[in-house]
Amino acid sequence: MLSKDDVGRRVVIRRRLPEGQLTDALGELRGVVDLGLILRIDDGELFVPFADIVAAKVVPPRPVRYSEIAALELSAAGGWPAPETARLGDWLLRAGGGWTNRANSALAVGDPGISLEEAVDRVADWYRERGLVPRFAVPLPLARQTDRLLERMGWEAYTPTLVMTRDLARPTAGAAPAAGQDPAGGAAAGEPLIRLSATPDPAWIAMMAGHKGALPDVAAPILTGPDKVAFAALILDGDLVAIGRGAVTDDWLGLSLVQVLPEHRRRGHAARVVDALAAWGGTRGATRAYLQVEEGNAAAVALYGYLGFQVHHNYIHRKIDI
Repeated sequence: MLSKDDVGRRVVIRRRLPEGQLTDALGELRGVVDLGLILRIDDGELFVPFADIVAAKVVPPRPVRYSEIAALELSAAGGWPAPETARLGDWLLRAGGGWTNRANSALAVGDPGISLEEAVDRVADWYRERGLVPRFAVPLPLARQTDRLLERMGWEAYTPTLVMTRDLARPTAGAAPAAGQDPAGGAAAGEPLIRLSATPDPAWIAMMAGHKGALPDVAAPILTGPDKVAFAALILDGDLVAIGRGAVTDDWLGLSLVQVLPEHRRRGHAARVVDALAAWGGTRGATRAYLQVEEGNAAAVALYGYLGFQVHHNYIHRKIDI
């Protein structure tokens, strides 16, 4: 039988109808209550009493549709907004002074409105005019044709990245006890406290810079640009030991910059930060969360898998000499 640990998973339930015949219901498990299971199906929600259930099990996730990849990529672009943008057909060109790949690459989603060869040349010119290295972010398998053309044209591939997602209705797997969230401060010795704010304070920036390097002026509008954004700081005995950022666009919560000081890792602090931001995002209309992690970062991929995230799709960056 399914349990609360399976909330957010794709399941199939075989049930007996009042007339006696058996039928199967396939969908996402939304809740386990005293009298039965709540299932999200294509046309709404279905309540199945335990008394009617013959069998129930988790099934593999359905293949991700290309339209879902495109929608998520565009939402993610809004969660990490570049100071300067332009459109080439459906493609989104982004420039942010060279700070981060996400804010300084063309997002190849949709139809550029002209031939791919001409579109690639126009993208290269647009970045060169700004003194930036021409770059693409190519979602796969959605933009496979564009990726193959870029490879033939000599664009170098780098930083393969996974996009991982999780339903916010599903609790974080194996999470440590939650941290307190009193913005006024005040936690017992040895107990973590999480503070959420709309802007990052100097300590938060300093910790991030320790990982990303010194932050240019252009970083501020990228970090704080979304209408709904929060910066989480986990405090332990007065010291900042973990941080994270959340941004809500559409019904997606984008998680980024989750960091824990090396000497404080493996104590559940990353899970506490993720859960605090998930709770915040849920109050602002988010039902799902995503994050982007480099494919080669095995430790981070394993951590997020442990926290309940699954690979939705991947993308690759490509660049060419200026």
